[in-house]
Amino acid sequence: MTTSEAVRIYQDNLDVVSRALMDCDLPLMMRHIAVPNMMSTKDTEIVMSSPEELDMVISDFRNQLLARGVETYERTCIEAAFVAGRDDMIAGRHKTATTGEDGVAVADYLNHMVLMRIDGQWKGIWLQAIMDNTELQILSPDIAAAQAEARRMLNTLRR
Repeated sequence: MTTSEAVRIYQDNLDVVSRALMDCDLPLMMRHIAVPNMMSTKDTEIVMSSPEELDMVISDFRNQLLARGVETYERTCIEAAFVAGRDDMIAGRHKTATTGEDGVAVADYLNHMVLMRIDGQWKGIWLQAIMDNTELQILSPDIAAAQAEARRMLNTLRR
């Protein structure tokens, strides 16, 4: 497996999922994002454990983009490679750019992502946006708060 093949697979996933996000096409997205799925920002992380949670998070994010006037949402692979010793896992980095009626709608930001081939299909299993969630609520605040509270409770019980 070559680096150029990893970049092509990674970019193909970015393109399909970006289009599905803006079209609000959950069935298409589910073919390219694994559930459970972990997403994080610098200050928040969530695990989506069902298609319904994925739909809620994606819908919230899409609404956030639309509220900011985003008309185009494009993600571009910067680098990607097969994980050492694995031909079923790719790790990479990409940039997200948006435009609106007046130009840039949301400042560009970087992301890290891991794809895994599951039942013959490349799916995102983990995504990290390199920004605070407060900058652009990428992760649903309600789900993030509930999961953070559950982690706090578990940490209290362990003591």
